Amino acid sequence: MKSLPTIFIVGNSRSGTTMMLRIMGNHPSVHPINEPHFFGTLWSPSDKDNIPSREEAAALLSRMITRQRDGFFAKVVLGKFDEEVSHMLDGLNPNLDRIGLFKAFMAHECELHDKTIPCEKTPQDIFYIREILEQFPGAKVVVMQRDPRAVMLSQKRKWMRQGLGNQGMPDKEVRRLRMNYHPYTIASLWNSSARAAERFKDDPNVVQVRFEDLTTDPQGTLMQLCQSIGIPFDERMLEVPHAGSSSAKDDLSRLGVRKDRTDLWRRDLEDVEIAICQRTCAVHMKQLGYEQVKVHPTAIKVLAMWVKFPFKLAGAFAMNLSRMRNIVDTLQRRISRA
Repeated sequence: MKSLPTIFIVGNSRSGTTMMLRIMGNHPSVHPINEPHFFGTLWSPSDKDNIPSREEAAALLSRMITRQRDGFFAKVVLGKFDEEVSHMLDGLNPNLDRIGLFKAFMAHECELHDKTIPCEKTPQDIFYIREILEQFPGAKVVVMQRDPRAVMLSQKRKWMRQGLGNQGMPDKEVRRLRMNYHPYTIASLWNSSARAAERFKDDPNVVQVRFEDLTTDPQGTLMQLCQSIGIPFDERMLEVPHAGSSSAKDDLSRLGVRKDRTDLWRRDLEDVEIAICQRTCAVHMKQLGYEQVKVHPTAIKVLAMWVKFPFKLAGAFAMNLSRMRNIVDTLQRRISRA
C-alpha cells in the first residue's frame, strides 16, 4: 500500500500539540512519532549534504528509536537496539544524509505498526516549517495555536507534570522548567512562534488549528482538519485519554477532548503576568482572535518582575544549551522578526 505524506504537528509548547498527536494516533492509518526533536537538536543547516558514517548513522537511529520507544528523557542503552538498527542500515542507501535517516526511521516505525502515515510531533519544529516543506514534499504541517495567557499558565505549572502523571520526568528537567519560566520569556517565545507560523498562513500545506476551537467543537474542527490534510475523519480520533495537563492528574480511564482548561488563566495568573503577556503579544493576539482583559498590576510587582528577568534568562540559557545542536541558528530562529 502506498504511503501518504508525513504529517507534522508543531506549535508553541503547551498549545495542545500532545493532544493533537494522540488524536491523530487514534486514526487507523496514522502512527504517532512523539518528539524526536530532530530539527535543531539532531540536525542543523550545517548538516546539509553531510553523509554520516555507518557508526554515526547507527548512533542517530538508536537515539531516535530510544526516544520513540522509551521516552524523550530515556538514555540510549548500549546494545539495546543494535541488531534492529544494523538490519535497518543493511537495507538503506549508505549515502543517506541525516534527513534521509530521519525519513527511514519514521517509515520503519510505521511499518512495524502496519500504518501508512507517520505523524511527527515536536512543538519547536514551528521554527523549521520551511525545511519541512522543502525536505518532505507533500508534507502537511498542523500548527496548533492557543491563547498566550493559557500557554503562560501551563508553562508556569509544567514542572508539576512530574507529580501529575509524567513519572519519567527527571528532577533535572523539573529544575530546567522552573528556571525557564518568566512571563516575558514565555510571551516572547509565543510571539516568535506566532510570527513563524504567520509566514506560511497562505500555504495550502500548512493548517492552523486553534486549541479553543478544538476543545469547544472537537468533531467539527477535526472533520475540517482531516479534509485539509487529505485523510478521512474517523470517530475513534476523539477517544483520547485525559492526560498531559499541568493542572490536573492524568486519568487514562476517561476518554474525550477535555473542555475545562480554556480559561483557568483568568483565575490563576497574577495581574502582572497577564499585563506583560498582553502587552508583548498584542498584535498576534488580535490577529488570532484573543481579546485582552483589563488588569491593573501595582508598580512594585512590575518592577520586581523585571528585576528577576535577566537572572532567569541567563539561567534558562545555561540549562538549555545541551538541547541546541547549533546555538546561533537556534537563537536566530527564535528571535528573528523577519
